[in-house]
Amino acid sequence: MDDGLFPAVPGMIGMVAQAKAEGYSVFFITGRPDTQEAATLANLTSVGYPPPDDVVAGEDGLFTKPKAGPVPDYLTCWNTCTTIQYKSATRAHIQSEGYEIVGDFGDQYSDLLGGYADRTFKVPNPNYYLP
Repeated sequence: MDDGLFPAVPGMIGMVAQAKAEGYSVFFITGRPDTQEAATLANLTSVGYPPPDDVVAGEDGLFTKPKAGPVPDYLTCWNTCTTIQYKSATRAHIQSEGYEIVGDFGDQYSDLLGGYADRTFKVPNPNYYLP
């Protein structure tokens, strides 16, 4: 991961670029720890993803799971959150900032559960699957 060698899920770079070109805001929510945020952003952009949009001032659109402080106020279960709780609370936070999440795309079912999106789309990932 730190070497930026994770490939993109097939078809996603083009879809994200098209969404941004049509005026949609794009955010990334990952279960990776916050200690890997810089490497994750570098990996995303090195394989061709456009950078995520800022949610609010001082908060970029790449959300990683906090392992230590500071913890965002919206994440009340931060040290005990399941992946589904963490990702759905983060989507709820994005909505609370005035965004409507019209599509939630994920390669794992934990990306899609917990609500706060108009529609969900399970994208096949030939690289790995988390049961």
